Amino acid sequence: MGRQIQICTTDADNLMVEEYLNSNFDCQFFQSSAPSIEEIFIQSFNQTSYPFSTQILIWNKVFPWEPEFSQDKTSKRNYYISNTSNAPLLEFSKTLWSRNEHGRLYWAKYFTSGTIEYDINEFERFYEIVTKWFIKNAKGKVKWAGVNIYYFEDAWMIHNEKVRKSI
Repeated sequence: MGRQIQICTTDADNLMVEEYLNSNFDCQFFQSSAPSIEEIFIQSFNQTSYPFSTQILIWNKVFPWEPEFSQDKTSKRNYYISNTSNAPLLEFSKTLWSRNEHGRLYWAKYFTSGTIEYDINEFERFYEIVTKWFIKNAKGKVKWAGVNIYYFEDAWMIHNEKVRKSI
């Protein structure tokens, strides 16, 4: 079973997340697919190739791993990382405001295929550090379907504005 927290962010909030990760860890960011292998590697969460690309993979390079690439079978023949299921990665899903879909920070943990070749206890500590930072820096939270959704500053302002308009 994986572990996750639900989050709600804007592009401005995502910059804060990037800054935190880059200043505290040696991370590499990936988008889930791209027209070339080189474009899978991104420096910023806003650097995705497609408008609805919401998934960002975060690799803390302290944990050994080599990404492997494949091409999909669609007409665009996009590239993707084919060995993510047992990799030391966090998945950051951006909030899709146009669809009213919040994001999440997810770690597959035991929901993997194949052998885990990294220190799972150390990675869990990394996951806990990052999620505690998310919770500490959230400006608000809303319970939805029994689950807390943590809002960063800009997202919280948008949420409160929507609530005010609905009253």
